[in-house]
Amino acid sequence: MLPAIVAPSITVPVADGAPLLGTWQSIVLVDLNRDNPRRSVRLSFVGG
Repeated sequence: MLPAIVAPSITVPVADGAPLLGTWQSIVLVDLNRDNPRRSVRLSFVGG
């Protein structure tokens, strides 16, 4: 049920090294899987 509420990935445009977010936008990491103590975050950067 959780994937219907929270997307598993996101694409954020970046300009001059800063994310292009709106006034009330932020990036958060939500991990509700308490069964797995190992965590990893993957960031991918694509030049354009």
